Amino acid sequence: MRMLITTLALVLLSACSTESPEARLEDYASRVANAIDYPIKLELDTTIPPYPQTRDRLLEIPELREGIVEVFDLRRCGLMELIGERNSSLGKLALPSQRMLYELRFLPPLRRCIEQLKQQSERDENEDELLQRLQRIERIKREQLPRVLSNAIFNSSEMTSQFSRTHAALSMEQAQQSGALQPALQRFEQLLRLSQQPDWQLPSWSEQLEQSYAELHARPFGAPWLKSLNMLTQTLDQTAGAINARLDERPICFNNRPNNRARIIQSVLNGWYANELQPMMSALHRSGEQWRDGLEPLYTELPMSPALKEYFQATLSDHHNSLWQRYIRARDRHTAAWQRLLGQCGLMPGHSDQNDA
Repeated sequence: MRMLITTLALVLLSACSTESPEARLEDYASRVANAIDYPIKLELDTTIPPYPQTRDRLLEIPELREGIVEVFDLRRCGLMELIGERNSSLGKLALPSQRMLYELRFLPPLRRCIEQLKQQSERDENEDELLQRLQRIERIKREQLPRVLSNAIFNSSEMTSQFSRTHAALSMEQAQQSGALQPALQRFEQLLRLSQQPDWQLPSWSEQLEQSYAELHARPFGAPWLKSLNMLTQTLDQTAGAINARLDERPICFNNRPNNRARIIQSVLNGWYANELQPMMSALHRSGEQWRDGLEPLYTELPMSPALKEYFQATLSDHHNSLWQRYIRARDRHTAAWQRLLGQCGLMPGHSDQNDA
């Protein structure tokens, strides 16, 4: 039974094959059609939902403007150089990832400065006003940080490329390399957890964040995987429908005893599935679950625009009508159809008559 379940949930493309995913799926459908003597005209819609446009992804973050005198007062906290970088011409054009790094570098020294002022046994009126101003700035920056993180992750060109529909369907080589993306996603999740804490220090690996973005850019996985999953889902659904229609129309076997056609069916199952498709299925399913697990905390816990929420609900989420859940249902329906077919011919594992003529 375990072999049946794993081998029936197919994958699309291997690195050593020059066939397109559509061609491989059509080959599979053709083999099943010949085995059950029932036509299957595979119809595949290769489109996946589009990643939202920049204007629909970007979360608004109001700029915190302080007067010249107030900003100068921040020299006491050692923040003048950092503020100068932010207000420079380059700083104003900084990418979302650089804006995130700025906020991560800004908050720890600001908090230390606040604590130093609070611990002073005596403060004059100016110092009390400075403390209140710093506390206000810290509160606003802390509240804005999750939105900064969301923009830095989901509005980056690297993440946009991950979900670009211009990429081809997933190859075996890409699936096997998906683990290389996990450190980047794990660092993003660590930043998410950090933003949920009242106090923290700048992570020691913060300067390596650009390398995390580089990994996302170098290894496109999101859209290729979704394309493969979408086409696989349609193939499983249409094949299951054909198997059930064939059995509803007329039996293939009688009295649960295999015949010549049943032996052809078993040959297709055991040979083609086990030797060609099962290894690819394992790679697609394993790498896809790893990808979903890495992204899930980010798209469920960070603030996002309505368009981004809708996108992830339609693709990776556990929502009933997401691409992922439609695949799960198609996989289960497909497995049930094959179990029905094999059961009618006495070919299920453990059946005592499966070697009879």
